[in-house]
Amino acid sequence: MDRGLSVGGVFGTAFSAFRDRAKVLVPIFLVSNLLFSAITALLGQAFVAVIVVNIASTAFIAFHTAVVMAVLRDRREDRPASSAGEILAGTLPPLPVATLAGVLATLGLIGAALLLIVPALYLLTMWAVVLPVVVVERPGVFDAFGRSRQLVRGNGWKVFGIILLLGLILVGISFPLVVLVGHQMGELARRLTGALISSFTTPFAALVVGALYYRLLDLGRPSVLE
Repeated sequence: MDRGLSVGGVFGTAFSAFRDRAKVLVPIFLVSNLLFSAITALLGQAFVAVIVVNIASTAFIAFHTAVVMAVLRDRREDRPASSAGEILAGTLPPLPVATLAGVLATLGLIGAALLLIVPALYLLTMWAVVLPVVVVERPGVFDAFGRSRQLVRGNGWKVFGIILLLGLILVGISFPLVVLVGHQMGELARRLTGALISSFTTPFAALVVGALYYRLLDLGRPSVLE
């Protein structure tokens, strides 16, 4: 058995899961992206609205994580594929803790970035699988950060490389499309187009992080919850 963390293996698992379950994932993500876009449009740019939007954004990311972890769990345990309803029902229990963990992680990364870029990158790496940890293992908020760090330890550079590569892929796909439509469409069309593009890129990104979590788990790190 290969005990190493394979970049190609993580992306391969994510791509295979997306290909097999795209008919379920894309509609779920499209509806959630349209809902988030509507929320941002209604709230505007006031200071309080910006805070609410950022919290809502974290909640949607937590929701997306819970969705893809259900898909990956089915594949991992060789279960029959869950229906959209079963997937959505399973997202609710971990959502509050996952949202809070996401907010704390965001604040920590912003604080680190204001100091130096290196601490921010370090935290981004160490906390890479915080949300999958919350969704699958259901620890407390602060325990989730320690668990993520425990899983990543010893594979930090590869985890950082996977996150960096994922970011480059997403920028490479999304940026040209957004720029292209941005000069030719009105505000509503831009929002709809952005939601459509994200309904493909966001589930793939979440699947990469989820596959990364499961691969780190398979490396035999003991759970802090045991």
